[in-house]
Amino acid sequence: MGQPLVAIIAVRMTEAWLLLDETAIRSASGNPNGTMPLKLPGAARLESLKDPEALLFEALRTASGRAAGRLKAFSPEARRHRVAELTASFEPLRALPSFVRLEAQLQQIFLKPERC
Repeated sequence: MGQPLVAIIAVRMTEAWLLLDETAIRSASGNPNGTMPLKLPGAARLESLKDPEALLFEALRTASGRAAGRLKAFSPEARRHRVAELTASFEPLRALPSFVRLEAQLQQIFLKPERC
């Protein structure tokens, strides 16, 4: 029997979930002490965003504080994974139906008693 699988599909891409932790975005950008406004949406808007990936990439670029010329060498695609690693808590995501479903699936698979 194979390993259990859990589908992790947010309503509008997983990047939407990464838009809640401004500190993680700033750290992942390489400029944790930056102060430029990132214009991040609130949790209530996450699942209705048209392009959360583009919004995350723009937030990473802005947070980096790099001038236009130096942004060419900046790769938000490579840094998006770092946002997930640096996110302190996913607790705010519990307000989103897609995250609640994911969490329920994970609990069902990983917290069920072992069969002999």
